[in-house]
Amino acid sequence: MVTRTVRKRRSIRRAVILMAVLLGLGACAAPSGRTPWQQKPAKPLRVPAQHLVMPGDTVYGIARRYRIDPATIIRLNRLEPPYRIYVGQVLRLRPAPPQPAARWHRIRRGETLSHLAVRYRIPLGELLAANPGIDPRRLRVGQRVRIPARDDRLGSAAARPAPEPDPAALARARRAAATPAPPLSRAGFLWPVEGPILARFGRRRNGLENDGINIAAPEGTPVRAAESGVVVYAGEAIPAFGRMVILRHAGGWLTAYAHNRTLLVTVGDVVRRGQIIAKVGQTGEVDRPQLHFQLRRGRRPVDPLAHLPPRRPRMVAARGG
Repeated sequence: MVTRTVRKRRSIRRAVILMAVLLGLGACAAPSGRTPWQQKPAKPLRVPAQHLVMPGDTVYGIARRYRIDPATIIRLNRLEPPYRIYVGQVLRLRPAPPQPAARWHRIRRGETLSHLAVRYRIPLGELLAANPGIDPRRLRVGQRVRIPARDDRLGSAAARPAPEPDPAALARARRAAATPAPPLSRAGFLWPVEGPILARFGRRRNGLENDGINIAAPEGTPVRAAESGVVVYAGEAIPAFGRMVILRHAGGWLTAYAHNRTLLVTVGDVVRRGQIIAKVGQTGEVDRPQLHFQLRRGRRPVDPLAHLPPRRPRMVAARGG
């Protein structure tokens, strides 16, 4: 009797375990019916306003990366089938935010623009820029002065909406993509600037990845092309990098030069090894003049120090980049 009871209990236990396994398999195999960019991420993902196209990028790959609908990228950038994109092309990823309404102030007796700047906590230069038709020395009682809204403040890169797609820029990107890169020199890549290294390639102590190296140099120092190539990007659409140049080279190589003060080339230009393409600056998210230099093979960043001449500039404490 006891044996039968034990066997019965074991059979019930096995049936329960088998049922749980089957239910688990069914839950795993059941299709969600939602594409990856429609699925809600575990953590909110901040989608940037723009994306700079790199080798290997596709509309659908970019959509998966940022978890957005590819139709949004196609619509915002007015892409036509088969939705080809080009290295160096800047794509909008989200609509421009609505512009806040400006406030107006009527001048009272004794008021000056300096008084208004203090009252509304706006730099005087921005107030003057928002009112180009006003002579600050000849204000009239009752005259209207435009007070820019906080999110409409001049000089705030984060507040500025992404620009509308530029057909001329797209045409230049297409021409640059069709321009064959000149052959690589036998001398290999050269140092774009002379100076100590501020930050090396790879993971940094703050946990962020550095896809290149940061080289300190005085502002205005000439930046030279590390190899002969074609300019596929020249602009400042990515705020963190400031004014940047990207060159496409033969053999699937790409070099990038960021934080420049001045750009001396345009998209589509063919440059030779050692040619001056920019001047060192402090644009973007850095706290001192420097050059951020990247070397890529296809879409993969590689350590520039492994491909540059054996000269090793001394290391200094990392402060920017």
